[in-house]
Amino acid sequence: MLNKISIIGCGAVGSTLGFHLLSRLKLKELVLVDIAADMARGIALDLEDTRAILGCRTSVKASGDYDVIAGSDLVVFTAGIPRKDGMSRQDLFKTNAAVARQAASFIHKSAPQAIVIAVTNPLDAITGCLLKETGFDRHRVMGMGASLDTARLLNLLSQATGRSVSELEGLVFGLHNNDMIVSSARMKAGGRDISALLDAEQLAGITDRVKNRGGEIVKFMKTRSAYFAPSLACSALIEAIAHDTGALMPVSVFLEGEYGLNGVCLAVPCVINRQGIAKIVEVELSVQEKAQLAKVKDYYEEFQVKSEILNPKFETNPNFETGKT
Repeated sequence: MLNKISIIGCGAVGSTLGFHLLSRLKLKELVLVDIAADMARGIALDLEDTRAILGCRTSVKASGDYDVIAGSDLVVFTAGIPRKDGMSRQDLFKTNAAVARQAASFIHKSAPQAIVIAVTNPLDAITGCLLKETGFDRHRVMGMGASLDTARLLNLLSQATGRSVSELEGLVFGLHNNDMIVSSARMKAGGRDISALLDAEQLAGITDRVKNRGGEIVKFMKTRSAYFAPSLACSALIEAIAHDTGALMPVSVFLEGEYGLNGVCLAVPCVINRQGIAKIVEVELSVQEKAQLAKVKDYYEEFQVKSEILNPKFETNPNFETGKT
């Protein structure tokens, strides 16, 4: 079980995640950290007021000071800014990576045994930045994005087929951007190929919507972005860790030869337990999927951030394994 979880960044995702954790986990302490310290304190008080209704005894604290994360079992990084009109991906990375580096130095010092989850975009590059700056083993630093993308896929498939989400299968992996891999060959309904229910045009439309779902939401919300589904997806990942479930989930992880890639973070299926990432699972890829995955190298070269995340110095976890399926 996890006793103490800290959330760095108290925007819509961070604060909603705090509520999910109070309502779904038995924690001793929940900590909120934000540069806007008074806002964090106000959110903490509001969350405290849910305890009588939820029947929980979790202590909720807030601060603008990173020192409060000391002894955390798990730290979620949601801080930073969203991408704005006219802002390049490189500019977004430079801004948010600076915040990530600062947070990582405090995580390394104050919570050296913590598992770290990145939610901030550009997610895969920020995951790598946190990995390098904390110096943690790669099994303890992961990015949440693809589990959200997979949830979005299953929702859209459910709407298109009329089937319950529980009857559907699908997997989104790769980068958490428009180059994510959404393969119709991995989509099933009741164990049957999805092509039995949806034609190629319908599947292409669903694939496009999954890739652009975040932008579709922002288009309507204008100055805000999605936060209900992202926070719940992050909560589900944390629950798999807290309850030591061994669930198979797509998360961004630093690769060292898996899928033929080295020195980059991207989402692939992983076994999640109390140790974080217990195993990287290598699924057989189609020719098309391999070609899509090759774009990862271009993505990191575009950012010119390889030096930011390559060759992190971490201790090797003897229980960490990779395997093909």
